[in-house]
Amino acid sequence: MPQNHQVRVVKRGQRSRVEVAEVDATEQRAEPSERELRTVMSDWVREHRERTEEYRRTFVGLLRQVGFNPATAAKRPCR
Repeated sequence: MPQNHQVRVVKRGQRSRVEVAEVDATEQRAEPSERELRTVMSDWVREHRERTEEYRRTFVGLLRQVGFNPATAAKRPCR
């Protein structure tokens, strides 16, 4: 059964331009932009804060279920 193959036609003199364009495209995305880095970092910080707050609320709820009140424990002096 014959297989369909994609054919790319390169006219005379365009081969060097195509190769240069391919090289530029790969070099251009070597490092992310400052805006991309800022967005990713702010997302990480926001997710960390959300997870920390969720963990705190869950842990306090769990302690209250077993009879421990974290608010009164903080007021007690340490021995």
